[in-house]
Amino acid sequence: MKKIITDSAANLNVTTLNGIEYQSVGLTLVCGDKVFLDGADFDQAEFDKFIENSSTEIKSSCPSVESYLAAIGDADEVYIFTISSALSGSYNTAQTAKKMILEEDPNRKIHVFDTKAAGPAERMAAVKASELLNEGVDFSEVVAQVQAYIDHLKIFFSLQSLTNLANNGRINKTVAKLAGVLKINVLGWANEEGKIEQLGKARGAKRAYQSLVDILVKHNLNSKKVVIDHANNEKGALALKDLIQAKYPDCQIEIGICTALCSFYAEKGGLMVGCTVNDG
Repeated sequence: MKKIITDSAANLNVTTLNGIEYQSVGLTLVCGDKVFLDGADFDQAEFDKFIENSSTEIKSSCPSVESYLAAIGDADEVYIFTISSALSGSYNTAQTAKKMILEEDPNRKIHVFDTKAAGPAERMAAVKASELLNEGVDFSEVVAQVQAYIDHLKIFFSLQSLTNLANNGRINKTVAKLAGVLKINVLGWANEEGKIEQLGKARGAKRAYQSLVDILVKHNLNSKKVVIDHANNEKGALALKDLIQAKYPDCQIEIGICTALCSFYAEKGGLMVGCTVNDG
């Protein structure tokens, strides 16, 4: 049996991808002794109410080895996609699970991809694998082609707040505080190492979205497909879609919703853009 697995940073709650069995492995949000699992049963309203009445900083935690082992189950051909290893331990725990299974049964085929991204870009990589499997491509060639795809796959973002990223050590707290005081939108991407890097800033949503399009152009956007995930900001996602299509009329653009982990880090109003670029 063939199976595709991602961690929950892919913003994907389905049971199949183009007919291929699929499962999401949840990251968690932790506040003191309270743990919220990012999955289909995550209650955003309950979480929002809880953090509103809590003064404790919230941290994120990667999936356990056991959760990856359970997701792999008895599948004999498995493709696992994780959030950037520079941002989470999810990749390392998935690799540990793979090693444990192959030590018992070396004939099984398992590959773990570090997407060096998150959200829509991570999801795009998983979808790419499902398309190749439907074409009948064998394991080693799927791995090679998907890795080549990931090498050009990027995540860009426009964020209205950097508080949660700063509190979890993903960016400098001084930068986050300054952005909040000045009420600016921060634009950036996950760089070649999969680390968050600021690429610009803008006051107001309209300028921010146009600046983000300019950044995509600068990085030689492959205009075939773009996926935009939003954190409670469908209006912004649609506005950005219109700007991209004005520049690239034939571009196929999909809009999705950030689930728990990505909503936490992108924060309200945040946009995450997955696409391939022709850099380098």
